[in-house]
Amino acid sequence: MSSLLWIAVSGLWRHRKLPRGASRAECARWLHQTCLRGICAIGVELSVEGNPPAHGLIVSNHVSYLDIAVYSAAVPCVFVSKAEVEEWPVIGRYARWAGTVFVRRHDRSDAARANVSVGDSLHNGVPVVLFPEGTTTDGQRVLRFHSTMLQPAIDAAAPITPCAIRYELSDGDAAHEVCWWGDMTLAPHLWNLLGKKLIHAKVVFGERVIPRDPEFHKSLGMRPDATVGALSDRKDLSRLLHDRVVRLYARLIDGS
Repeated sequence: MSSLLWIAVSGLWRHRKLPRGASRAECARWLHQTCLRGICAIGVELSVEGNPPAHGLIVSNHVSYLDIAVYSAAVPCVFVSKAEVEEWPVIGRYARWAGTVFVRRHDRSDAARANVSVGDSLHNGVPVVLFPEGTTTDGQRVLRFHSTMLQPAIDAAAPITPCAIRYELSDGDAAHEVCWWGDMTLAPHLWNLLGKKLIHAKVVFGERVIPRDPEFHKSLGMRPDATVGALSDRKDLSRLLHDRVVRLYARLIDGS
């Protein structure tokens, strides 16, 4: 616990050394280095399968607040997160300084603003991690994806990498002691998590999808010259990505 606190404090100090007006890429690298140290301090053993993308959108299932630290340790990136996270002690400050795009759920007008910020990150070459389920789960299944935040990637013709994350515990039940979902209270859940000897975190990156690529059009049964960006196309893309994430998650389970 003391080592984690030291890493958190030193991480905040290192952020102060970043240049004024640091880019999202610089902030992503800062968070990446801090999270690499942080997950080691709490006994997280990370294994990565596939090639982490250097840019574009990363789409994943979502099971825990720990997902943020694990993905950031796997690849320098920024995140799309619910607005409530910005108010969390320490975590909220880290998220804000790391260039997280906060979204007020159930507010359509705010989604438009967030899409602009996501688009800026994509154009600046910073990978953006999106959890399109919109909430965390117990890891038993992957919920339906919401398609709204996919629009910036479609507009930018940015590559989208489907991926999946899963946890295993040698001394407990990951579905209740690592996954954080439902009406679980954060503080006692986190305290219990920090007492675990070893947490296995597994991430698999799949093959990327490029929305304006003719092969993508063909996969949806569309004409090669069809315009991508209409609402129905975005929903089709959402279903395609959901299917790929489900398959990747099944691979993680089968490889346990």
